[in-house]
Amino acid sequence: MISMRIDGPLLERRLDELYAIGAEPDGGTYRPLYGDAWARAVERVERWMKDAGLQAHRDPVGNVWGRAEGHNEGKAIVTGSHIDTVRHGGRLDGALGICAGLTAVETLLSSNGKPRRPLEVVAICEEEGSRFNTNFWGSRAITGAIGTVDPEIAAAMRERGLDPAKVAAAARDDIDTFVELHIEQGGVLDSSRQPLAVVSAIVGTAQLEVTVTGRADHAGTTPMGLRRDALAGAAGMIQAVESIARSLGNPAVATVGKVRAEPDQINVVPGRVVFTIDVRHADLGARAALEERIRSLCATIASERGLELDVRLLQERAPVPMDAGLRALLARAAKDVGSTAAELVSGAGHDAQILAARYKVGMLFVPSIGGRSHCPEEATDPAQLVLGTEVLARALQLLAY
Repeated sequence: MISMRIDGPLLERRLDELYAIGAEPDGGTYRPLYGDAWARAVERVERWMKDAGLQAHRDPVGNVWGRAEGHNEGKAIVTGSHIDTVRHGGRLDGALGICAGLTAVETLLSSNGKPRRPLEVVAICEEEGSRFNTNFWGSRAITGAIGTVDPEIAAAMRERGLDPAKVAAAARDDIDTFVELHIEQGGVLDSSRQPLAVVSAIVGTAQLEVTVTGRADHAGTTPMGLRRDALAGAAGMIQAVESIARSLGNPAVATVGKVRAEPDQINVVPGRVVFTIDVRHADLGARAALEERIRSLCATIASERGLELDVRLLQERAPVPMDAGLRALLARAAKDVGSTAAELVSGAGHDAQILAARYKVGMLFVPSIGGRSHCPEEATDPAQLVLGTEVLARALQLLAY
């Protein structure tokens, strides 16, 4: 067994310091892209990187990089995660990948010296889309996938001394591999009492907006048999969405997250309902089949009830498999430090799925207690945080030394 000698108390202090930046009075933390709390967090991480002996700099969108040069020239090995949070966000989402990545690299530099290949830690400026409609802003900039900058985002960038005209300069073609440690954000590992998982794939998503149109009528004078109740029809569709996903089993999931009824009055039969469906699966064909079954059954319910139906695709992303070589390397790293890692599909989106377009990517999960995430109750056993950081450090050692 190989000991990586991770400083657990240091890791915890860093996580606590980041969590305090943007702390909200009613619980959790909020660090929106280019906001004041975001700026303070970026400054803190940049200082940590410099204190660890890394060459620190910010790129044109505000991603913070800390670099240790290697003996050999070549493409870099990178670890890290995102620094922004959702509203009332937890202590670990994103922050763990940054703090653990820095702690792992610091450990390697102190015990192994200069790496063979360049080794970097990145605090990605944004992933959550919780201030602007900008999901994966930081990682999309790194891969060169940002075109026109929205005027509102451009104004926020200028407030932080960033030039929107230079966004394209954030693209990197000198990265070989990106490895991220993250909490699972679900309850599979916690419920099965498994300490680690190597991510095999990140699910593909399709987000739909469904509009059901019937007829608004008086709630007291319209007999039940003469109604074209849009909400009653939508309720049947929503139940069908859940039933279809349940019948398919894991990793298929489908969620109705928003529902709006019109005219939204207690004594009026609803004439129009708009609701959303989030469909996810790790296999592209299976996700498409799930979506088609949902569309078909919604259409059948609408027809039976004399309702009009319109289904609009809002957004879709294909499933992203993790690099097979990195999956094997992460499993080996877990074994080297005396543990084992399950394989798990990620039901949540991550920067790795964007970075996979240009680089080799791999992810490692540690459990979320009770499956909680995106909330103040988000937590992981400190011993499992240290174990995850040890496995990450060993993986970086195998890659960069």
